Order: sequence, then structure tokens, then C-alpha cells
Amino acid sequence: MVLVSVIVPAYRAEATIARAVASVLAQSLAELEVVIASDDGVDYLAVLAAAGLGDARLRQVMTGGIATGEGPARNAAVAVAAGALIANLDADDAFAPERLAVLAPLALAHGAATDATQVLDEAERPVRTPFPEIDPAGPPFEMTPARVLGPRVPFFPVFRRELAGTGWTAVPFAADVLFNLELGCRAERYMASPRPLYRYIKTAGSITQSADTAAVAETGYAAILALLDSGALDLTPSVRAAAVDEFSANRALNRLFAVWHRDGRVDSLDGFLALTENGRAAWVPAALADLAAAAAASPLGGD
Repeated sequence: MVLVSVIVPAYRAEATIARAVASVLAQSLAELEVVIASDDGVDYLAVLAAAGLGDARLRQVMTGGIATGEGPARNAAVAVAAGALIANLDADDAFAPERLAVLAPLALAHGAATDATQVLDEAERPVRTPFPEIDPAGPPFEMTPARVLGPRVPFFPVFRRELAGTGWTAVPFAADVLFNLELGCRAERYMASPRPLYRYIKTAGSITQSADTAAVAETGYAAILALLDSGALDLTPSVRAAAVDEFSANRALNRLFAVWHRDGRVDSLDGFLALTENGRAAWVPAALADLAAAAAASPLGGD
């Protein structure tokens, strides 16, 4: 019997997918399957077999396109998944061995569960966690919209499959944030273990490290705010309002990052967020006001 289907979207993932899948096969909870959604036409089952990871619990689906995006790829995997619970894992990340054993009971009881994602650098050294104020040895807590939106850390839920709705929205940026907000609105309660059970590994090609980060984020924020404005997302009015506020603030902060990156003051979004204390340093509002004033005074005007 399959209790948990772990879905893995894969695009140009040959170098990392063995690590990701090995972390699932090493779970202390054994009633699982892995469904890989190949989004580049690669036969990842063959890649895994070559790495010594042949297992009857591994399955694969093709998205039918190239780079359709993480949202459509995850949705393709969910469509063929057999588990009562769905868990998602990116192909360059990993689970701690006990992750599913900890989160599956919470998801069954409440609808959805996640954990305090551990952010690691490429050498797998800890960088940060989303909730430093919460004791990792403490009890589970509720994932409020503020906890989904505030930390600028992705969360990877385990949830009852009937709560998937229409799945992940196809946006250029932050599809995981939108899905987590919708999931929190559908579930009886969206719970979180304070333990760092998901290993989110930053790579040179990730959105926060790449040279075109600001442009990609600007496009993404515009698309997300348009979706929120249209009412297309499955959110309560209060959650929608919180999301509009947060994404609008993030868009303004991204424009400041774009200027600083252009001027050589920072070399990555991660560095910028560290310098600005995740955008919440006391001096940031004044810097944003100066940027807005400069944009308004320019011949092209401001938005």
C-alpha cells in the first residue's frame, strides 16, 4: 500500500536527482513511492539505475514539453500518484531520514503539514532557518499566512491528495508560496514541525543566485499580483489581502535590489537579503522612498 507519493519535478537534474531520490528511499516510513515528472525528455529512471538506484517504488511521467515549469511538472506527477498523501521534493534537494514519519501523521490528522526548512549552501553548510525564534525541539505549530509569506524560505508540504485543488499555478516565480497559501485555506489546519527536516540546497542556477534574478522576480511579481487581483486563486479574502501586501512589498524591494545589483553594491539576492535583514532593516523604508522619488523624477516616470 502506498501512503505517500513523493513527487519530483525534474529539469536538467542529472547531477542531483540521485541524491534527492536516495533521501526518499532512505525514509524510515516505507509505504511510499517516488513519481518523477521529467520536464526535459530525459529518462530519469535510467539515470537513477546507472547510479545504482533501481527500485520498484520509482515511477516516471513525462510532461510532454520542455521546461513547462515546476508547477505543471508537479501537477503531472500528482495526476498519476497513488498515495493518500502527496509530498513534493525538488530534484536538487533532500529529505532528512525521518521527515515523512514525522509529517505524515500530522497531514492525516489535520490535512497538511510541513517543517522548518533548512537552507544550505552548495557545500551543504547551514545558512538559515525560517523560524529562529521557535525551539526545534518544541511541539508542532500552525502555519499561518504570515509564516508562509514572511521568511522568504520555501516550504514543501505533505498533504492529503484531495486538498490539491487544481494544483500548482503556472507562474514564473514563487509557485510554491501560492500553493502553500491555497493549501492553508483548504486544510482543516496547516501544521508544521519545528524540526529542520527538508534540506533546501542553494545552487548557482537558483533564482536567488543567478544574474537575471531581478528581472525574473519582477515578471513573477507582476503575474502573481495580477492573479491575486483577478481572484483566480483559491484564497480567503483575508489571506488574499495579506498576499497582496507581501508581494507588493517584495516587488518594491526587488526593484531596490535591481539598482544595487546594477551598481555593484551586492552580487546576489541572498547577499542583498542578508544585508537588508530580509527586507526588514530599519533603514529599508527610507531607501525604498528614495528609490520611488528618483523613479518619479526621471524622464520615464515611475510605476
